[in-house]
Amino acid sequence: MTPYHLTGSISALLSILASAGLATQVRLLWKRHREGVEGRQISEGLSLNRFVTSFIMFLALFTYGGMLRPFNHYLAWPRVLGMSLVLLILFMMAQDRRCRHSKAAFLSCLAACLISVGVVLFFPSTEDPNPLLFPLLVVGASLLYLQGGVIQIRMIRRLGSTGGLSRGMHQLFVLKDLSLATFALVMGSSTGWPIYFICAVGLTINVGTLWCFRWVRRGNFQTGNTPGELPVDFQTVIQKSS
Repeated sequence: MTPYHLTGSISALLSILASAGLATQVRLLWKRHREGVEGRQISEGLSLNRFVTSFIMFLALFTYGGMLRPFNHYLAWPRVLGMSLVLLILFMMAQDRRCRHSKAAFLSCLAACLISVGVVLFFPSTEDPNPLLFPLLVVGASLLYLQGGVIQIRMIRRLGSTGGLSRGMHQLFVLKDLSLATFALVMGSSTGWPIYFICAVGLTINVGTLWCFRWVRRGNFQTGNTPGELPVDFQTVIQKSS
C-alpha cells in the first residue's frame, strides 16, 4: 500500500471516528430532551452559527474531494456521515428553539447538501478544473468556520457554561484534524495546501473550545456550581449569540 492510500485510509477512518463525536452531541441533546427540565432549552449553550459553519466545512471538503481529478474518495465520502449528523443537530436545534433563524439555517443547509451531492455525482467530468476556484471555496469555508468557532467560544465565556455542548465531540475533532494534516502532507502542496489551512483553523478552534471546558470546570469548582449549569439570568444571551 502506498503512503497516499495508507494515510488516506487512516484519515478517512479518523474522520468517521470524529463523526462519532457528533453522535455524542446528538446523544447529549436527546438525553437533555428526555430529562425535560422545565424552563431550559435542550440546545442552550450551542451556537447556531457554529454548527452551520461546521456543516459548511464538511460540505466544502466533500465538494473539493469530489471535484478533484481523480476523485478523492478519502476526502469526499467520510464527510457524508458528518454532514448528515450536523443536519440532525441543526434539526434538533430548530425543533427546540422554534425560531425563524434556526429553521432557516436547517433548511438552507439541507438544500446546499442536496445541490452539492448533485453536482459531485452528475456534473460532467473535467480533466482541467479551475486550479483556484475550489481551493478558494475551501479557504472561504474555513474562514466561516473560524468565525463560527469564535462566536461559540465567546458564548461560553459570556455564559460561564458549556450548556449542552459535547466535550467528546471536540476531542475527536482534534484527532481528525491531526490525521487530515498528515494526509494533506502526502497529497503534496499543490492540492494539499487548502487542507493544511482547514486543519490549522480546525485545531485552533477545537483546542480553544476544549480550553473553555477546562475554564468552566475550574470556575464551577471555585464557585460550587454544578458543571454545565446555566444561570437563569443568561437565558436571553443564547438567542443574541446564536
